Amino acid sequence: MTEQMRRITHTDWLEEGKRRFGKDMYDWKFVCPVCGHVASIRDWKQAGATEGEVAFSCIGRRIEGSKQAFDEKGAGPCTYAGGGLIKLNPVHVVMPDFSTRQCFEFAPEEAT
Repeated sequence: MTEQMRRITHTDWLEEGKRRFGKDMYDWKFVCPVCGHVASIRDWKQAGATEGEVAFSCIGRRIEGSKQAFDEKGAGPCTYAGGGLIKLNPVHVVMPDFSTRQCFEFAPEEAT
């Protein structure tokens, strides 16, 4: 599960994503804080996720047969929802309007 929350400006977050995965945001990858499953924005979109679900809830919420978050052990994806009762999204991106968007951490660069 997640370790520690970090705050980052939207500008710095965009720069970090580009540095890690390139300019095409669809190639950016994130890791679910519950099951550890790595998915790209392209994966979420292909699964039919809305923009608000990307890097916020595990892609397993869109994939039939995914394991239940917190109830089942083993590899993901899982059904974790970032907006649920238990909020574990470790990255809080401070947007230009000073609102905050909670999201998953970027996947390790070796996951590319």
